[in-house]
Amino acid sequence: MTTHSKIQEKWKQGYLPGMDCITHGNGTITVGNTYVLMDGETKESKRYWFPLCDTILENFEKYDADIWSEIDIFHGAFEYENQKFVFGDGAMGNEGYVASTKLNGELNWAIFFTFSNPIHKAEVIDEHLICYGDTGAIIAINLKNITDIKIKFDSSQLYQNVNRLRIEFVHL
Repeated sequence: MTTHSKIQEKWKQGYLPGMDCITHGNGTITVGNTYVLMDGETKESKRYWFPLCDTILENFEKYDADIWSEIDIFHGAFEYENQKFVFGDGAMGNEGYVASTKLNGELNWAIFFTFSNPIHKAEVIDEHLICYGDTGAIIAINLKNITDIKIKFDSSQLYQNVNRLRIEFVHL
């Protein structure tokens, strides 16, 4: 099985590599480096994501065949310029992803985030795919260069989700 066909088959089965990376439908994987810096004076932190290197699936599987994380696609997928954007969560709960597919469902690319919690909403604004995570992560992906990713956190989003969960819990 070729790398391209293995990635496409795993996508159809509901799996992506469970690491900060961009999985391209052609078989290439762009490994992402993500880290947080905190300002010692203001105590404000900022998360960064940048591409580290390009590789292929076989280079990961050489050392660990179990790199796959099960994913769920949430409601809210939408079409934009002859592609479909889907998003959701990974198997561990602290993960999220967004993917671009052809209209027939074949994977163009998917970006997996280990820090975002589920991506529950996405929209396109000025050639950027804006993704919203449950913990307040707001991720902007430049659609002209998908390795150009900016991240910020909106704590009010986190509090809205906590209040929503409290309401759901009370009604159980």
